[in-house]
Parts: sequence; structure tokens; C-alpha cells
Amino acid sequence: MAGRRDAASHNIGAQLLYWTASRAASQGKSWLRLKSWKDNPGLHGYYKSAGFSLVRIVDLPHRRSGALFQRPSGDVPNGEQ
Repeated sequence: MAGRRDAASHNIGAQLLYWTASRAASQGKSWLRLKSWKDNPGLHGYYKSAGFSLVRIVDLPHRRSGALFQRPSGDVPNGEQ
């Protein structure tokens, strides 16, 4: 999912992560996992600041995505509500 930079101040990304984590936890899922572009350190930093840990980077030459992140589904970092 991507959004316009001028919408960043509305905290929509954090709200989506909160909703997704809450939904996963309510369905008994232990982990919230996501995949992002492997060559976007800014996005990696955003996910890390949202409580995600980098699991691994799968480097397939024909794909831009491949950075795999996860965090416990019940975790709600500050600013995500």
C-alpha cells in the first residue's frame, strides 16, 4: 500500500497497522507479517519504528520486494491508535 507524501501527517499508515494488528490478534494470530521493497531503507526504518523486526531479505533479481518483517500481533507501539 502506498500513499501520497502530503497525506503523511494524517498518520494513516499507523492507523492501518493498528487496525491490521488488532484484527490479527482478534482472530488468534500470533504474528503480523509484511513484505516490502528490499531496496527502500526509509520504508524499512518506518516499519522498524512501528515495532517490526527484519526477519530476512530474499534477493531475487526479478523482484523488488523481498524484505520480510514481523511483530507480535498484540503489540501496539505509541502513535498507532
